[in-house]
Amino acid sequence: MNSKHPVLALALVLAGGSACVQEIDKSTGKVAPLTFKVEIEGEAGTEKSPLPYSSTGRQFVLNVRAVDDAGEPATWFSGQVYLDVAPRGRLAQGQASTITIKDGQALGVPVEVVRAHGATNIWVEDRGSEDAPGSYATGLSPTIHIAHPTLREINETDIPASSPLDGDFVKVNAEGRTLVVTGIAVDGFYLTDLSDMTAGYNAIFAHTHSRPKGIEQGSVIEEIIGTVVEFYGFTELGFPTYRVGGKLSNLVPFEITGDLVDDDQAMEKLESRLVEVRDVTVCPLGDGYATFGQWVVLVDPAGNCNSGQGGVNVVSALSATGFDPADHVGGKLHIVGDLRYHAAARPSWLLYTRNDDDIEVVSE
Repeated sequence: MNSKHPVLALALVLAGGSACVQEIDKSTGKVAPLTFKVEIEGEAGTEKSPLPYSSTGRQFVLNVRAVDDAGEPATWFSGQVYLDVAPRGRLAQGQASTITIKDGQALGVPVEVVRAHGATNIWVEDRGSEDAPGSYATGLSPTIHIAHPTLREINETDIPASSPLDGDFVKVNAEGRTLVVTGIAVDGFYLTDLSDMTAGYNAIFAHTHSRPKGIEQGSVIEEIIGTVVEFYGFTELGFPTYRVGGKLSNLVPFEITGDLVDDDQAMEKLESRLVEVRDVTVCPLGDGYATFGQWVVLVDPAGNCNSGQGGVNVVSALSATGFDPADHVGGKLHIVGDLRYHAAARPSWLLYTRNDDDIEVVSE
């Protein structure tokens, strides 16, 4: 068994395959453990009543016992065994990756786990070392059930342009919540949790890689599953599957002001949200417009068109087809759109309009 692939190992164990192989320790003549019995002290949640999701992680206390091929305690076994969490979760920073088995057992072992959600397990494996190869015997804890994360819990971070669940396959917690589509792109849609508006971080871009089917602006999404991906600092839910419910109207954008636009942490809270900027000044069109269709407006009147400070990029060529920014350089506009981030863009925050009605000319 390849010990570097815990999910594969987990599948083999659950399938009753030959993941755990006995080996003879030639130095002692003893048979290595066939498996490990792993128990959890305290609550592990159930499918119907999972433990709450925690962004800071949680501690589980394990009792681990070595078991021989006859199903009896392998009290003669002592050594280091490795810990893993699969398929969803990680050992917390600072948590030792091994525990010591003495006389066939290790009792009351605290294990700190982070990023766990849905159904997962803590498992142990006798990998041994280069000098003393292990038997690769494994053992799984009972299934731990933890609530799926909300959009805010997927996004909330102290580090702009990142996600705490980057790389995870996630089912978004939509139970008792209202998830609404605020905008549709050629390769996905913007989704906001209306039940969690105060703290921010409550929106995401569902990247379908082609124009999404079966939804429209205002569609309510009752279920969505996908892989969390960071694309140049922009959080996406990649290759999602989703179920559409009803429809809402009168979506209200959040206004971005001049004192907010250069605060990346504050803007991060609004990523993928429907936002608006008012009385903004259209800058002269630069190379970004010719190459990417991006044009800059100053949200802060004291901003700088050359550096992009105090401004945002606007992308409208595929949505507001009746508007040409070249005709309005120096003019004032009101603009509504969905907010994106791209680390290589200047400015890095971009406003994607949805249709011609999202741009209103205030003055030429």
